[in-house]
Amino acid sequence: MIEIKNLKKAYHNNQQTVEVFGDFNLNVNDGEFITIFGPNGCGKTTLLNIVAGILTPDFGEINYNNKPIDSLRIGFVFQDYRNSLFPWLRIKDNISFPLRLKNIDRKSRDDEVAKMCKKFSCTFNLESFPYELSGGQQQFISLLRGLIINPKVYLLDEPFSSLDYQTTLSMLEKLSEIWQKTKITTLFVSHEIDEAIFLSQRIVLLSNKPSSIIKIFDNPLPYPRKISLLGTPEFAKLKKEILNIYSQEILGTGVRSAIS
Repeated sequence: MIEIKNLKKAYHNNQQTVEVFGDFNLNVNDGEFITIFGPNGCGKTTLLNIVAGILTPDFGEINYNNKPIDSLRIGFVFQDYRNSLFPWLRIKDNISFPLRLKNIDRKSRDDEVAKMCKKFSCTFNLESFPYELSGGQQQFISLLRGLIINPKVYLLDEPFSSLDYQTTLSMLEKLSEIWQKTKITTLFVSHEIDEAIFLSQRIVLLSNKPSSIIKIFDNPLPYPRKISLLGTPEFAKLKKEILNIYSQEILGTGVRSAIS
């Protein structure tokens, strides 16, 4: 499992210290899909960046099966596909770019891309450039690029925030399908409660800064999950439970006047 233990992180700006995490702890089981959900600015992206090794915590440790996580293969999908894809590279080369960084030869890279695209039913032309594809297809490319190294941990930072609603629904099904086929340990950050419930096995609700876990919700909804699930009474019941606690947390921190 992933064990995040006694995590502390603060930012220092203009002689002001902002504490993001004071003493944060979380365990993620091997092969589990977890969504991190909470108020804007509570540190969701910071948490992913620390797990990925992009940021260094001030204190604490993150281990995978009792070993430091920094030697682990980690796939990362960022928010904006427009800034994460290379416009001068063809689709196949965008997907295989992490393999290129590992000095893997072109034929092997192309073979891996072909196998992955067959596995996940890619229908676009791998010889095309990003600008020739739709937004949803470009974000799908980003998902595949994060998977090409066969990661042990898959991190996704609000990957659908730049997509329209219809495309987001399609991508939710696609990501759910990917996880069901790979069972990669996945941490997904979202500010959309429907995304959190549709995708994950557990939803971790964070407080405002300094962030702590208000509650972890088990998600009993069965797989495979289709978009029709969003209209079911079971989905609505879990959503209501989460939002009731979420709204109490926000209203209790001085936001009442801003929304009343």
